[in-house]
Amino acid sequence: MATTKVSGELVDLNEATSESGLKIPTGTNNNRPATDVAGMVRNNTNEASEGSASCEEYYSGAAWKKINNVALPPDFKNIAFTGNGGTQSITGIGFKPDFVWIKSTSGNTYSHVWTDSTRGVNSQIYSNDSTAATNLVNNVTSFDADGFSLGSGLGSNANGANYLAFCWKANGGTTSSNTDGSTTSTVQANQSLGFSIVKYTGTGSSASIGHGLSSAPEIIILKKLTGSSDWLAGALDWTKYLEPNGTPPFRTANVWQDTAPTSSVFTVINSSNTNGEDYIAYCFHSASGYSKFGTYVGTGSSNSITGLGFQPSWVLIKSTTTTENWPIFSSSIADNYIEVNTGATAQSFTFPFDSDGFTVPASSGMTNGNGVTYLYLAFK
Repeated sequence: MATTKVSGELVDLNEATSESGLKIPTGTNNNRPATDVAGMVRNNTNEASEGSASCEEYYSGAAWKKINNVALPPDFKNIAFTGNGGTQSITGIGFKPDFVWIKSTSGNTYSHVWTDSTRGVNSQIYSNDSTAATNLVNNVTSFDADGFSLGSGLGSNANGANYLAFCWKANGGTTSSNTDGSTTSTVQANQSLGFSIVKYTGTGSSASIGHGLSSAPEIIILKKLTGSSDWLAGALDWTKYLEPNGTPPFRTANVWQDTAPTSSVFTVINSSNTNGEDYIAYCFHSASGYSKFGTYVGTGSSNSITGLGFQPSWVLIKSTTTTENWPIFSSSIADNYIEVNTGATAQSFTFPFDSDGFTVPASSGMTNGNGVTYLYLAFK
């Protein structure tokens, strides 16, 4: 087996004129050798690889060739498991999650259970109803290094029932006070994934809220914790909103002050900022190679949605122009779906995950009505 030895004196890697040592040019052309030579390596900031914003390349003597970066640790995971009616640890996530969303796919019609490390494991909210957060000790009991642990709660661990769990990583449960907005928020953010968990207490007036991301959120899912209230979702068009616990299309209302989020804040009116009430918001923006949010128009016939840049394992779809449910398609239960807004168990539906997107079949008003506009959220 041939080996390659890299030798020579150590040199300043930023030294543009040096002809010895290992060169890894990056940044501007001023720091790159004038002539390409076989064996050179460079960091191409115009080419992404495995979720990284740049890509290592080498010169073969004829052309620059991509060296795929080592894949970054996952920050999103969807997984299937079976309840045992007692206690158990769910592993194989690959990271310590900060937001865990659990839904039964068989057995009884249990609610969706949302738990996050900002509120703490005993606080649950349910995407299919408008009730306030409840304190329960037997659903998610801890966030662990490679997953999470469960108690005997029926919503997450009924004996013999099948479940899905969707897991996101934020900041390991470490929150910080954010004063970017007019109302101080408590934030933990995963800027590389484009995901943050934001908690704030209402002041009774219109306000801006710091979200902790480096780019403007494309999706915000908001819920009042301390009283019964419908869920609110902002998505791409900030003059309108959706209700994740309902079926209506986009509604025109001044929920977001008709103002798009910025790279530091999102805005709410007083009805989403009731004095003394606590709120939780989940904020997302697309992250190259990991997540993509957008819209498409249904055709009524088989319709391939492309341009995601990855093969998704999880897709949520909602019609924005007609009254429909919110289906979620997961690779963990192929050709089935669950609904965000109902407690129904999994239902059969053919839904191919493609290398650069997904395909919605013909004749489904839920995903592909002719001329209907749909919102999608997709994760790798």
